[in-house]
Amino acid sequence: MELREEGEDVELRLQRVSVKVIQELKVSVPLYLRKNRPGTLEHNRIRRFVKGSSTAKIKELIETFQDWPQLLDPTLDHLVQPLVTAFVEYLQHHARYYRDTDSTKLADPLPRAICKVLYTFCKVRGPKVVARFFSNEPSILEPMLDAFDSWNGVSDSAEEDKHSNAEYLIWEEKYIILLWLSHLALTPFDLASVSTPNGETNVLLPGKLKSLGGLPIVAHRLVVLSIRYFSSASKEREAAVSLLVRLSTRPDMQQLHLHRRLIEWILSSLNDDVGGNVHASIYFYTGALSYLAGFLRSSNGQTVAPFLVSIFQCMQAITAGGVKTALDILDSALARKLVVKINRFLVVHLLSESSAVMDQNDNPDLLNVVFNHLLTSLADKDNPVRLTASKALSVIAQKLHPDMTEQLVDDIAQKLQDNTTFEYPKSTLADNDFQGADATVIRRNLVAVDSLIWHGLILTLSHLLFRHSAPEAQLPTIIGQLIDALGFEQRSSMGTSLGANVRDAACFGIWSLARRYSTEELLGIPVSEVQPAAKHHGFNSTIEFLAAELVLTATLDPEGNIRRGASAALQELVGRHPDMIPSGIRLIQIVDYYAVGLRARAMNDVTLQTAALDEIYLKAISAGLFSWRAINSPSAAIRRDAAVVVSRIYRIYGFNSTILQQMFVLGVFHTSEICHHRNLGERTADEWHGLYLAYAAFIREGYFKRSSLVRCMPTAHGDVVLLEEHSIFGIKDITTRGKRSELAIEALCTVLAALSTSARTTVMLEQVSYHVQILEACFKHSTQQVLDVIKSAATSVIGCLEEKGQQSLIRSWLLDIQDGRNGQLRSGGSNVSLITVVGAVLQKTSMKSVPHDLVALQTDVLVSQLSKVSSVDDFHFPSGELMKMALIECLDDHTIDYRGDIGSDVRIAAINVLSQINAEWDASFKYKALGIVYSLAVEKLDKVRGCAWSCIRNQRIASVQDLKRTASWSTNRVEYFIFMLQLGKGDNLLLPMIRGFIKSASVGSELLIRNSRLAFLNFLDDCSPDEVLTLHEYLIRIVRSEVPSGRLLRPGLEILSFLLDVDPAHQKHSRSNQWLLLLDDLPQVHASSDLPTLQALVGMYAGLLKSDL
Repeated sequence: MELREEGEDVELRLQRVSVKVIQELKVSVPLYLRKNRPGTLEHNRIRRFVKGSSTAKIKELIETFQDWPQLLDPTLDHLVQPLVTAFVEYLQHHARYYRDTDSTKLADPLPRAICKVLYTFCKVRGPKVVARFFSNEPSILEPMLDAFDSWNGVSDSAEEDKHSNAEYLIWEEKYIILLWLSHLALTPFDLASVSTPNGETNVLLPGKLKSLGGLPIVAHRLVVLSIRYFSSASKEREAAVSLLVRLSTRPDMQQLHLHRRLIEWILSSLNDDVGGNVHASIYFYTGALSYLAGFLRSSNGQTVAPFLVSIFQCMQAITAGGVKTALDILDSALARKLVVKINRFLVVHLLSESSAVMDQNDNPDLLNVVFNHLLTSLADKDNPVRLTASKALSVIAQKLHPDMTEQLVDDIAQKLQDNTTFEYPKSTLADNDFQGADATVIRRNLVAVDSLIWHGLILTLSHLLFRHSAPEAQLPTIIGQLIDALGFEQRSSMGTSLGANVRDAACFGIWSLARRYSTEELLGIPVSEVQPAAKHHGFNSTIEFLAAELVLTATLDPEGNIRRGASAALQELVGRHPDMIPSGIRLIQIVDYYAVGLRARAMNDVTLQTAALDEIYLKAISAGLFSWRAINSPSAAIRRDAAVVVSRIYRIYGFNSTILQQMFVLGVFHTSEICHHRNLGERTADEWHGLYLAYAAFIREGYFKRSSLVRCMPTAHGDVVLLEEHSIFGIKDITTRGKRSELAIEALCTVLAALSTSARTTVMLEQVSYHVQILEACFKHSTQQVLDVIKSAATSVIGCLEEKGQQSLIRSWLLDIQDGRNGQLRSGGSNVSLITVVGAVLQKTSMKSVPHDLVALQTDVLVSQLSKVSSVDDFHFPSGELMKMALIECLDDHTIDYRGDIGSDVRIAAINVLSQINAEWDASFKYKALGIVYSLAVEKLDKVRGCAWSCIRNQRIASVQDLKRTASWSTNRVEYFIFMLQLGKGDNLLLPMIRGFIKSASVGSELLIRNSRLAFLNFLDDCSPDEVLTLHEYLIRIVRSEVPSGRLLRPGLEILSFLLDVDPAHQKHSRSNQWLLLLDDLPQVHASSDLPTLQALVGMYAGLLKSDL
């Protein structure tokens, strides 16, 4: 799975344009709301309708800040307030016009347009922030309710409402108005004082809420409105729940026991699914749980105490599956998240002093049951549930006794140990005898652990640190777990990453640790207790160790959000604990939040700059380069970049500090493992690919020229051969198809090229035959990436040979291109690869016998080179003719294999070759090659037609005066095909062109078939009878040559059938003897299993019957 990145930081681009966007919003919003007619009384009148295009433009400008909403904060008041003012003004003076329709049907009523824009602000900045700018005048409460009912077609009578189909408000309007009403519900006055004195309502409510006697009219209407959207499937449910929570937590409403009636109704509905016809929906259950969570969050202990036990029993029944509603609730991630929230609030109220009035003897196991449920929820399959459970545990831990908090951390640490194993290097211990092992070489294996559980547990530890709730004695254990999580990585069976969320949680934990704990507290944690190997690697404090790990993550992690999270944590660590980290200020300037946003920049630039600051950063980066983040990454692009970085670090620092020597020689390519074939089979193809690339990088930098390292690996080049023979990359893998073989080719050829370039020794010469064997096995592949490395390796290997050896090898390759049986070239992948390699070698070789008139023939898709050799006597064959045959074969290549339509790429390459040839060609070759090019200029593929047309124009093949006029023509127009037919006729290349024209007129796209056939008929009308007869006979000969199963058989039959149907002169053409010969050959096609061919044959027979033959 390759990684794709943007070429520029979105945040930086947004910051540059934010000033202009905000200024445009300031100008656009007033004009959007009000008529701007200077000098008249209507200068400040609000609009009754707003164009939908204007609304869309405003929304698009606001959505620009989706990823960086804080940029709106300084001007949010100036942008939202005009919208709110215009809405209130419309509500007070123009509400009766809402149902009037715009004659153009392209405009919305002003309230609808305002609500769309306000919702966009809520989506970008959040509803809590935007709602602060809503008007809180109690006087608009009832007018807004009246307008909502009127605009939405809702009557006061429940029976009338039941039969009413009017639904005028869209969901954005409902959401904004309900959100606004919830804001107005915070009014400090009793609702009775702002309610209509003599108002009444007969709306019936479901279940136990059938009667809400005693409530003020406005309160009753608000409850009715909230419950109407309590089970909505869209956003208005959230606003309706918020309105109901704020109503029920008002002191005047609690005196009327509104909260008691609502809770009893909701608990009854959750327990037995009885009480109303709306309860069958999961959205109702979500709304009910949201209300319980909101009520528990917003109320004090005295208010909620009477309901704690009943709510707890309901939640316990749901989680245990004891009620029939449990299955629907537990299937929803949002509902499970709300259950976790409710349990959290229950425990918080239980542990608070204000809820002491509750008799805890009613359910003494409440705390244990909730804790078990929260710990289980940490392994939930959905991220929101795990996030909520981890936060709930950290909040509860603040109110627990320190001993219970320690027990909680111990339980988390124990769960983190589940399915965890510890490994030791095989060169250090044998037979897994771990007793007495050095703790500094222990490697923790997390392959078998559950990534979901780890995410939840690490997130819980991070929240504990954020709230400064973690016991001081357990900080070393917690920090050690965070460091392990910072390097956590797993892959699914599909190759997707499963560890990014764990590393993200670890970054948050280290950020919280740096922010909440003082320098003295962190210095008091011995680094050896955090990780035994840390002290061994020269870290003087835990702060230094954390900084090094964050540097490693910020520069090499494959996920952009993880790199930026680590950068933010590093900045917090340096800023909160000054003078504790080597080159701290310079470090955070280099490992900047924006600098690490792009992976290529973070790996290629930031790593080198950071490594230059201090040796601890060089150690961390060097170790990370040979981990799953770089050399062992599942991404081939990352492995290639990592190999480049390895070579650049070696070029700058060498082995003077023994860091790279220790990591590379002993940890990766230990000589004893190579020579004794130990531990090689345990590596995957991806790992070997990265290791070989790193190996080649070290060779290019002169790694084996140091005598100390030569003693470690006395036969460096021989070891490469051992690697080639014993690793999973061998000749067998190269000859197979697929990603594995391409990785093998790239890896081995890169090593061979590096060896040949860096050291042309006797050892290399002795192994050249084996290396040539590897190269020749690679010729079966012709993808661009593979061809590049094959060309480089072949050029380097041949450069190690003497001139006679070079000539002999090249001669054998050129002879291999030519088929000895019939003198024709083979087309397809192997031939193209070999021609490409030979062309590259002949262009770059230093052989004196290479002729001076060698022409480099470039191609577009294969990025390859065909070569023309006019006369090389030592090769003993006419190489000029060889090149011509290769060109003709490639012009007519139609290979389709596992890679797709390779033949079309080869044809385009050959056309480009012909475009670059300036030499004089003999007439026969020119006629044959140009005939094929003319044929390709009218074939079915657009890309091939365009390339052939460009070739014809570039060569100025025909002296036609209007070539400039046709330069901008599309190659699927009728005029184009007519022009090409006339051009071919003038150059005596019409008959060869027909072979390509058959495919365009039969098996191309519908537009292409229609235009090409129309052009052909128009062309026939301008031809003489003899010319028409010749064309018909040539078409028949093409079909006969393709019997019984040729590539042009079906297209030829279809074009003949078409001509028999529409050509008015078909009677004359049908008298040709060619028809009789064709009818004698066609019975061979009757047994074909190709249905389209049989259909085309039947169509031609029908046309012949109509011609009275």
